[in-house]
Amino acid sequence: MSMEKKKNSKLLRFIGCGVLTVLGFIIVPPIITKISNKIYKMNSDTDKIDFDNLGPEIVKRETNEEN
Repeated sequence: MSMEKKKNSKLLRFIGCGVLTVLGFIIVPPIITKISNKIYKMNSDTDKIDFDNLGPEIVKRETNEEN
């Protein structure tokens, strides 16, 4: 290869690595977050939850002043 082709090849590799780095750190994470949120919302069903009976009922204790 000639000297100019080697320089062009190295420059193209450097630019390509820079583009891949920018894609990996800036563009891909928000896309992954959006897609994972959509998948989570599709898979979480609130139809099966009984909101009337979620757990123990908290009741105030009555105090007797017989002492």
